Amino acid sequence: MTRERRRATAVEVAKLAGVSQSAVSRCFTDGASVSPQMRARVLAAAERLAYRPNAIARSLTTQRTNLVGVVMGDLDGPFQPYLFEALTRGLATLGKQPLLLRGDPADGLGGASMAALDYQVDAVIVTAGSVSPATVRAVMELGAPLLLYGRAVEQDGVDSICCDNRLGAALVAEALVAAGHRRIAYLAGRPTAFSEQERNAAFRAALDGLGVPLAALGQGDYGYDSGYREALRLLGGDPRPDALFCGNDVMAFGALDAARTALGLRVPEDVSIIGFDDVPMAAWPSFALTTVHNPVDGIVTTLMGMLERRLAEPEAGPVLHRPAPRLVRRGSARL
Repeated sequence: MTRERRRATAVEVAKLAGVSQSAVSRCFTDGASVSPQMRARVLAAAERLAYRPNAIARSLTTQRTNLVGVVMGDLDGPFQPYLFEALTRGLATLGKQPLLLRGDPADGLGGASMAALDYQVDAVIVTAGSVSPATVRAVMELGAPLLLYGRAVEQDGVDSICCDNRLGAALVAEALVAAGHRRIAYLAGRPTAFSEQERNAAFRAALDGLGVPLAALGQGDYGYDSGYREALRLLGGDPRPDALFCGNDVMAFGALDAARTALGLRVPEDVSIIGFDDVPMAAWPSFALTTVHNPVDGIVTTLMGMLERRLAEPEAGPVLHRPAPRLVRRGSARL
């Protein structure tokens, strides 16, 4: 019968190193004052005993867990893992770890945001949907900063950052019209999504301003299957659109496959297809998708600065950032 291995304690490390327990604690606390000789003795003892400091116990003293709750909605597409990985790298630069919570956009993500507080997180980052004023107040009362990614709000106590969706959609409209496209269709994403509302309205407004009416409209849900299905319907019509702008890259992938394999169309000779986000898959040769680059890495860097500021100055006024996207030209559009 195998006996379960017991975890070494700080008391045992202190005894082996010949120091006090508080000295052990200081050796594992960033910025704490401790002599090089003492640190060397403690670390040697810790290695011999396979000791690791207890982060939970330490948080009771420091009032910081170094955990940041990351609330995400849908997790089944390539953008969400891409975003989460970027957030994980960003948080690591601050010495923090993400605590991932799956939220339901239908409930305003308030439940998941509040659940994060059960783990005494240092802050909550909501990456999709919105949170109610009641949730904001509850989070603030418990002293945890609340930051929103992908949604632009102006609300006391909430910092937010969001790609300028309106500019990105306008860039697509202008490029398509300048290239001579006149039968332009739009494939919309989930209608309740903030990004969809901005992209949809801005694209149609930009086309109107250029004197080119929207030729057709499809309704998707940001998923591959909806992109494939709606592309079959839109591009199988008569007259067929000569360009299709999709509300995100994943729907554009579905549209590309439908156009090429099911309808036998040449892309971009017969139809130009453009997405939004520029996830890594968009650059794969099989897709070579022309798309709007959502500057995720830059946004996360800015977001980490916002988090540092909020932790240092809890009473500071709210900030809102709208980084500009850019159009990335690849092989799926005739521009």
